[in-house]
Amino acid sequence: MRSHRLAPAFFLFAAAALIATGCDDGPAGPDPDVRLAEELTFIRPAADAPPLANPSVQFYAKRGEDRDVFIYYRPRPGQTDSTEFMHFRVRAEALLRRPNGTAFQQGDSILISVNVVDPSRLILDFQPSGLRFSQDHPAELEISFEEADDDLDGDGDIDDRDVENERKLSVWRQEAPGQPWYRMATVVEYELNEVDVDLFGFSGYAIAY
Repeated sequence: MRSHRLAPAFFLFAAAALIATGCDDGPAGPDPDVRLAEELTFIRPAADAPPLANPSVQFYAKRGEDRDVFIYYRPRPGQTDSTEFMHFRVRAEALLRRPNGTAFQQGDSILISVNVVDPSRLILDFQPSGLRFSQDHPAELEISFEEADDDLDGDGDIDDRDVENERKLSVWRQEAPGQPWYRMATVVEYELNEVDVDLFGFSGYAIAY
């Protein structure tokens, strides 16, 4: 996305459960923080976005050491620098429990895989399922929407509606394919074209509204 955006520099989306609702308004409506895939609009790569250079990455996270991994776009023709799509960081004290429930000890490591499983909607999948991170030292995920299509609603033009929709962007997670998506507490850094979230476990992740 380019520099036309009018949104503020930082915006934090909290869970809808934190929003007060009246007690006498009858039955609650659909939860706005839980949606099916067809109820969401996912960001899409711009038509001129370069392909991802490394859509699948693996690395060993180790208890006691900071480790991180990146996914990049390929450089544009004539350029040497590439654009970062994803940065995932596991701090030294982040690893808590293995998928089998056993606790990590100092020096223990585990292989982590990150895959872009749907390039058209920029959906990420993290493995191994069941890995748990510390509540006090969660893993940190940053996703860039620098190369996303500015026409968020896909109506063929870029207008005020797209600026309004950009203000609604959040990271959503899905436990398994076919299941609902859940909105996460997300910091959107508009000046950096980036979203930041803390992870306490693994599932699928994407930017949508």
